[in-house]
Amino acid sequence: MNKSNIIKKGREVLNTEAGAIRNLSKGLDQNFIKAVNLIIKLEGKLILSGVGKSGNIANKLASSFTSTGVPSIYLNPVDASHGDMGIVSQGDVLIALSNSGESYELSDLINFAKKKKIKIISITSNKKSLLSKNADVSLILPVHKEADKLNTIPTTSTTLCLALGDALCCTILDIRNFDKKSFRELHPGGKIGKKLKTLNEIMDKDIPIMNSKATIMDAVLKMTEKKYGCAVMVDKNMKIKGIFTDGDLRRAIKNIKMDDLVVSVMKNKPITAPHDLLISSAVLLMNKNSITSLIIADKNIPIGIVNLKQCVDNE
Repeated sequence: MNKSNIIKKGREVLNTEAGAIRNLSKGLDQNFIKAVNLIIKLEGKLILSGVGKSGNIANKLASSFTSTGVPSIYLNPVDASHGDMGIVSQGDVLIALSNSGESYELSDLINFAKKKKIKIISITSNKKSLLSKNADVSLILPVHKEADKLNTIPTTSTTLCLALGDALCCTILDIRNFDKKSFRELHPGGKIGKKLKTLNEIMDKDIPIMNSKATIMDAVLKMTEKKYGCAVMVDKNMKIKGIFTDGDLRRAIKNIKMDDLVVSVMKNKPITAPHDLLISSAVLLMNKNSITSLIIADKNIPIGIVNLKQCVDNE
């Protein structure tokens, strides 16, 4: 197979799966709403189960739901039939995945769930299947063909299951107002956790603050004392009036006297940021405005300060 045919085949597979997802999107109906509501009202945990490739997808979806605040587990239906059924309890919701809807390995788990009056959400291609008929909510995948030339290997079907599960997870995330702060609390480590760190976690509360009636000499001494190359000017109510930087000093040095008031050369509207701003966003903000230090403020009162190096090191 030459290079052009390799690319052609790759595109055929991707287009086949992409087209199936578009059809899945168009076909969302009241059953999707019912499934979302069942999970929103969840009192226990979300149990996801499937056999083979469907089991792999179910396992991934359990991780996604858990990471966004919905307590979830993957339960292998074979293990469930051999003692692990005890993990299922009232208040749980079961999501069972099977393309055919006839995976016999799911039978014991489905029967146990029905006996315990646990709600079942099925994801299958066959609305007449055993799984679909026993589910409280049946999510039906659109008619599709697998992406391989034999139309046999689970490809399009598993992609559809994953996409539909992601749609459920992300819709619930929006309804629950699960934000970046919430996500950060569940992901304190690793690259994701680092990306979601906020200024509150690294800001220095020892701010170079001065009364706005101070002299330029006073401000220079304050900048020398601290490491941020600036002095934050405030009024008697601690409201920010401006900022004086070493750059301001260099630019104005020929035209000022050291006993002049700093208000004559300070910037009146310094760039500030809230304490919950992502560090990565703070880096963008500083680069955009060509500044190396950033004041963190609450209702125009300074509560902290960071410099660009701190943020880059923690980004």
